[in-house]
Amino acid sequence: MHFRAAYLQNWLVDPSIANLWRLDKSVAGSGALGDLGSHVIDLAHYLVGGITAVSCAMRTFTPVRDGAHVDVDDAFAATVEFGQGAVGTIEASRSCPGRRNALRFEVNGAGGSLAFNMERLNELEFSEGARGFRTILVTDRDHPFMQTWWPPGHILGWAHTFVHELHHFLTAIRDDGEVAPHGATFEDGYRAAEVCDAIAWSADGHGRVSVSYRVGG
Repeated sequence: MHFRAAYLQNWLVDPSIANLWRLDKSVAGSGALGDLGSHVIDLAHYLVGGITAVSCAMRTFTPVRDGAHVDVDDAFAATVEFGQGAVGTIEASRSCPGRRNALRFEVNGAGGSLAFNMERLNELEFSEGARGFRTILVTDRDHPFMQTWWPPGHILGWAHTFVHELHHFLTAIRDDGEVAPHGATFEDGYRAAEVCDAIAWSADGHGRVSVSYRVGG
């Protein structure tokens, strides 16, 4: 029924930071939207399904850095609608003091809820029905990549996630298998880009914008 997620960082709070390619729209395409929001959009597609409409507000808090005009967004907040009826919120910002790399999401369904915080990478919060949340340590025997790591309960870190990606990708090549659904495809990237474009269009004064995918239906 609900999906909500936020990806927050603080590295652009300092107005003296300038002359970065991520602040140049001709190179980066957008700011927090493309840098951080695209990851959340892809995650939303994976967990909930296709996004069909968006409404968004977007801001550039520091429009001039080192005498040069900045033409990308510092932050955005969007409401999203999914094809199967769920509603959600997605926000991202690079101007949140104290937030280093804070990606959090929550999914609420009729039978329960799931919540995750990337800064607590080995834990998943789970609520069944109307009960409160309990924390599950996910580094157990049924973790899909635990066979190549330590005994259950020995935590994994940020670097391990990239090893998992490479392992999954190379295994798909070796076995002539599919990267999807647990790995992203080119079409997944295209679908995320379509939603990013719709969010930018909405923030530019066009209100609620429908999303249409021209590849794969």
